[in-house]
Amino acid sequence: MTEFVSALATGSDWKAILADVGAQLPMVDAQAGGLGLIYATEPLADHFSDMVLTLRQRTGIEHWAGCVGMGVCGQAGEYHDEPALSVLVAPWTKESFKIFPTVSSADALPDVLSGRWASSHGPVFGLAHGDPRNHHLGTIVDALPAAGEGYFVGGLTSLSDTSIQVADEPTGGGLSGVLIGAEVPVMVTHSQGCSPVGPYHQVTAGERSIVETLDKRPALDVLKDDIGEVLARDLNRIGGYIHVAMPVPGSDTRDYTVRNLVGIDPNGGMIAVGDDIDIGDRMMFVRRDPESAQKDFIERLTELKARIGDAPVRGGLFVSCVARGAAMFGEAGREVGIIQDILGDFPLTGFYANGEFCGNRMYGYTGVLSVFL
Repeated sequence: MTEFVSALATGSDWKAILADVGAQLPMVDAQAGGLGLIYATEPLADHFSDMVLTLRQRTGIEHWAGCVGMGVCGQAGEYHDEPALSVLVAPWTKESFKIFPTVSSADALPDVLSGRWASSHGPVFGLAHGDPRNHHLGTIVDALPAAGEGYFVGGLTSLSDTSIQVADEPTGGGLSGVLIGAEVPVMVTHSQGCSPVGPYHQVTAGERSIVETLDKRPALDVLKDDIGEVLARDLNRIGGYIHVAMPVPGSDTRDYTVRNLVGIDPNGGMIAVGDDIDIGDRMMFVRRDPESAQKDFIERLTELKARIGDAPVRGGLFVSCVARGAAMFGEAGREVGIIQDILGDFPLTGFYANGEFCGNRMYGYTGVLSVFL
């Protein structure tokens, strides 16, 4: 096997879906290597482990990584609220990648990344799947290597009582996935789903998730000024539309992470944010704007195409926010369609997450595309 192969299937019966995907995948010599990336929607969570086991036997591919997501995508489109399975088989030798098992705390991360394989194949590129039930996941993602030492992409899995990840074996409870050696050429682009509505402000009073003042003014007054008079007259309209963003330190692309605006105190003039905020932090208000999100996505893909040059794209992984997809782009499959319009049609898999990883940051409302050259 020398080329990437992807498969995508949906239907009412999980065994029929599995048979459809299996028929689209090649049989390989187990000694030759190969890696399978596998993503299933929530209705298939109870059968996820069985699906991995069956595909391992059907294809001869020994190593698998993936998860149950809020949705899945592939070359033929995307699926959310129905049973669907998406798979990508990468023709890499066994020496070029390494599965890493569940890491449940940041203290355990160095043991995974400082071994002999990682030292001899770095800086590594990592595909990671995170269990949102682990309350330490944010600190684990923060502890992932920065650009010079490695680069990670991925996202949060769905919530389920069953095993929702696979890292060769069914797993869950933390961060797991696969490390890919520097000998595998890969490029990444990251597109925001929210656009600024005002400048950055400094937090001058507050505690934990409560912001009392910005620039020494009541935080709610600053919010009203930035969103404009029409929205300020009826704050009920900003739920799910206006969010909060914090700058990524050291970014040369004006990057930011988005967090939900979870509460407003009209009497005290305070706001509540879906993250812990420290005095001195900078933040701005952003809007979830489909038109701006599509424009940014097209621009980022066009920049990626220029970086790729004449090299052919052999395969790809797309991790997008569950709030994107048809909810943001108007129709199911539109995101995949934009990718294909700009970069061409190539084997692709991916999933829709409730939080996306890019570098060593956790984002929201974003799309992260990794292409293998």
